[in-house]
Amino acid sequence: MTDLFERAQRWAENDPDEKTKAELISLLAQAKSDQRALKDLESRFSGFLEFGTAGLRAEIGAGESRMNLAVIRRATAGLCEYLLKHSNNQTPLLIVGNDARRMSAEFATEVCRVASSFGLRVKQLPSQVPTPLVAYSVKKLKADCGVMITASHNPPKDNGYKVYDHFGAGIIPPVDELISTYISQQNEVIKIDSATWEQIDTRPQYLARLKELVSNIEHRDLRIAYTPLHGVGLDLFMQSMQNLQMSQVFVVSEQAQPDPTFKTVSFPNPEEPGATDLLLALASKVKADLAIAHDPDADRCAVGAVYENSWRMLKGDELGILLAWWLMQKPNLKPTDVFSASLVSSSLVVKMAKANGFLGETTLPGMKWAGHIKDLVFGYEEAIGYLVDPKAVSDKDGFSTAVLVIELMDWAKGENKSLFSILDEIYQQYGLHLTEQISVRLPNVTLAKEKSQNLILNPPKYIGTEMVEAVIDMRNPQGNLPASTGVILQMANARVIIRPSGTEPKIKCYLEVIGEFKDKSQVSGRLANLALAMESILN
Repeated sequence: MTDLFERAQRWAENDPDEKTKAELISLLAQAKSDQRALKDLESRFSGFLEFGTAGLRAEIGAGESRMNLAVIRRATAGLCEYLLKHSNNQTPLLIVGNDARRMSAEFATEVCRVASSFGLRVKQLPSQVPTPLVAYSVKKLKADCGVMITASHNPPKDNGYKVYDHFGAGIIPPVDELISTYISQQNEVIKIDSATWEQIDTRPQYLARLKELVSNIEHRDLRIAYTPLHGVGLDLFMQSMQNLQMSQVFVVSEQAQPDPTFKTVSFPNPEEPGATDLLLALASKVKADLAIAHDPDADRCAVGAVYENSWRMLKGDELGILLAWWLMQKPNLKPTDVFSASLVSSSLVVKMAKANGFLGETTLPGMKWAGHIKDLVFGYEEAIGYLVDPKAVSDKDGFSTAVLVIELMDWAKGENKSLFSILDEIYQQYGLHLTEQISVRLPNVTLAKEKSQNLILNPPKYIGTEMVEAVIDMRNPQGNLPASTGVILQMANARVIIRPSGTEPKIKCYLEVIGEFKDKSQVSGRLANLALAMESILN
């Protein structure tokens, strides 16, 4: 206990932010006599934040386990030392951007100050830009690294620190581990000398690239309903629509401007129930052809359309299948071109690629893996993340996804088809692949890991009516996939992938059932039964 108080006191003394310093000093005083304050203090000093799938991400506040200027300063110092040691005696170039979340601008400026003080060349994008612009800028300017201050679609209390490597892709092992090591070796006090850096704006070049990707829309009277979900997507989206000479674009006014409180939604993620209610209501009101939502930092894209006379959002897998199919119709593709999908996404895209003479590759979850694939044409993950223009952006990108969907919708309108009828045609040709995701919340993180491990040691013989034929422990490398966490339960024409969260007390299950399109109702029933059975097994 004494150690906890001493660590917290040292942190407070060295905190460069007077606000969080005062916050921590107050908490220290309370924690000596208040159990609730003590638990809060323990949480704030439960270990320095580690690089995960999305870099650093946590609640804003004082302490080593929160997002604050002291953590930003230490993380950047470690990142700079890594870059300097691996730069072949060249001065590394760093691109920095930030979204509109609370403290994002201050954190981005601190990154620039520290990196400049370390001697890096630093170029800072305008404040409140989308994440894909940083990924694009790293690649366009041949930078060594990029830092984006964002927590994507996390709750309002959070912020984060996303790192891109010189490919403009998210960092992968062993780079993330090396950076973490350099961060852990930093002194408690990191001094910043005089620092200057360059302000840049790559938005015009990025918009020009979107125009290259989709240069013309035949039906310029297409009606689009759009929401940036209180994030930073509006300006670039509207400019990309102007480039296509599209004037029938309707924006959800309540969600149009950046708002770090995300006041109209309980969780700022287009996948969450209720998050797109205002969008679909607007789409219905204006008789739109398409509804498009970006998450707050605009790297993810969700799409809604009319299905059986009512509006609904497409699942991430449904949109992924449509985008892959559309890109496979493009000219000048080569047999060495790769279409990828994450392990927890539908298996159909990889099968389609191989059936059409291309390469199909399955990756671990996280778009950082797809971003490193040579000859990639398309990569996606079921969590509405799509990489559709890898020559320009080696990460998921909500804008290039949006213009590509609009191009597909434009073609479909000319053919008198809907997105759902195209999807049905794909299923008829390649087989019906239906997916579902369930999340089971448990009392604690340990129990979630134990349940996952128990499924490996004592797997069920049947899940509902589906017989389990194989049990795959993901800790063992599978094919081109490195070791990971989780278990795959394989059935004849179905599979369940169970992955415990490393930070939250829950287990996520990714279900897929395969069958003939003519048996759609039966296949849907099998999927529903599989979901019910897994909920029963895990609860």
